[in-house]
Amino acid sequence: MDYAITIELMRHAKTKSNVEKKYLGWTDEPIIPNQNLPVIDGLATTVFGSDLKRCKETAACYFPNATYIENSGFRESHFGDFECKTYEQLKALQAYRNWIDNPYDLAPPNGETLPQVMFRVIEAIKSLPNDMSFYRIVAHGGSIRALLMQFAPEEKTFWEWQVSHDERYLLHWSTKKEFEEGQRCTFLSVEPIMVKGTM
Repeated sequence: MDYAITIELMRHAKTKSNVEKKYLGWTDEPIIPNQNLPVIDGLATTVFGSDLKRCKETAACYFPNATYIENSGFRESHFGDFECKTYEQLKALQAYRNWIDNPYDLAPPNGETLPQVMFRVIEAIKSLPNDMSFYRIVAHGGSIRALLMQFAPEEKTFWEWQVSHDERYLLHWSTKKEFEEGQRCTFLSVEPIMVKGTM
């Protein structure tokens, strides 16, 4: 039997490096405490997401009664030698400017190209259990951008997608078949994270 599929994507809450505008990739940094994060759904039973603590901690606030199923495929981009550095620290480096101009073909030194990021996050999506119709995923700005590039109805580049900490992205497919075939979703909605879900 076919049925509609929805994926809800949420970026983790802010960390110290986020506030300091640093590239935060695979460094396992916690979220800033006392951010007064809302409970989005106290009845949710399952949440998927990155294996890094900032995602797990955010999910525990948004969905306090859910089991968190981690997958390293949902991790942020690997920024390599640019990790935990700011634009101001990097802007004079030719390797940095080259990467910003062409993230599809070039990687930060010791980091990932955009196609490598997209491949692993799409593999993580494919690994989701196939007996559900609604999936909640807490991930990172880069991994969410990669998923939006692949599945959103409107085609945008990686840098054109702006993924904030206080919005959630709901991707809807009319049929499970369309989702399983990797087609673009039927429609995309964006909601403020402060809007309560079903309680």
